[in-house]
Amino acid sequence: MEHLTGSDRPIVPQDPVQDGGFRTAEEVRALVGGLPRVFALVQGFEESNGEGAAKVVAYGLELPCGTAATVGVDQGFGRWRSARSAAARLDSDLVWLEEGGA
Repeated sequence: MEHLTGSDRPIVPQDPVQDGGFRTAEEVRALVGGLPRVFALVQGFEESNGEGAAKVVAYGLELPCGTAATVGVDQGFGRWRSARSAAARLDSDLVWLEEGGA
């Protein structure tokens, strides 16, 4: 399969998928010490009628090392020291999206 770059540059061939790599979550967990955890950053606000409402402003991954990456719903992305620091800096509530999230 070839990758089209969308420019005047020549086509860059992609490496074929390697067979025999890591296949299970357990193998990856053993390799890196855990799996990323998924979270959302939610901001609450008051509507003009006085009722409270909330919206998701970003989704993120907390990596096994504790750092986090976020992708904004409307725009932007970020790298953070932790999921909690992302929530604090973006004035949001941290909501873990997987069962057993803490």
